[in-house]
Amino acid sequence: MIEIVGLIATILVFVSFIPKNILFIRIMNLIGSIFFVFYGFGVGAFWTGFMNACLIAVHAYHIIKIIGGKNARKNKLSDK
Repeated sequence: MIEIVGLIATILVFVSFIPKNILFIRIMNLIGSIFFVFYGFGVGAFWTGFMNACLIAVHAYHIIKIIGGKNARKNKLSDK
């Protein structure tokens, strides 16, 4: 079962790099990192789990920043 989690994580990260939309890439990598955390700790690869836990924080930060920037631009346009 844990191997399936690792396979899903690998596929998600690979697929995330196909489109050019940076928000999509970040979201898919975030989901892939979540799977890799479970996989890493599940197979005893502590550093894999730890690194991907750190990547979750990085991706979440950038997703919030991207979404916040889009909302700020939308608000500026509606103020005019």
